[in-house]
Amino acid sequence: MYWSRLGEAYVTPVADDLVGVAVLTSARGTFDEHLDAFPQLKRRLQAAEPAGTVMGAGPLRQRVRTRTAGRVLLVGDAAGYVDALTGEGIAVALRTSAELVDCVRADRPQDYDAAYRRVSWECRALTASLLWARNRRLLAPHIVPAAARLPGVYRTIVNRLS
Repeated sequence: MYWSRLGEAYVTPVADDLVGVAVLTSARGTFDEHLDAFPQLKRRLQAAEPAGTVMGAGPLRQRVRTRTAGRVLLVGDAAGYVDALTGEGIAVALRTSAELVDCVRADRPQDYDAAYRRVSWECRALTASLLWARNRRLLAPHIVPAAARLPGVYRTIVNRLS
């Protein structure tokens, strides 16, 4: 993970000879322009050949007006999410799937939206809180070091999200 005034960059191993690089920022620009804000990362990637083109762009928050339309019920990322990169959609899908099944079995699909909100609030609140802290200039650089210093707290938060 790399930090700069522009935002943050994540490097994720994909294979022995391949990494994924994600730059999270609210600034517009090309991947190469964004990479300029992370000189240490740019140096490490200097000899690397791109494996493909840029695969996605934000915004990452997806809101939906309702999670039900007649007997169609949305679950996981389709039901909306605060930040797709956290795995929030999977966690919420697992937490809300039993509610979805209960609503279908009871022939009360209209109850699902309220059940979804009731069961998923914790995941959504934790993700939103982390993003709020990330967008505070004074707090953002301390998130990862705090997680390293307080692994039990970090583990608890991650376990609650998953």
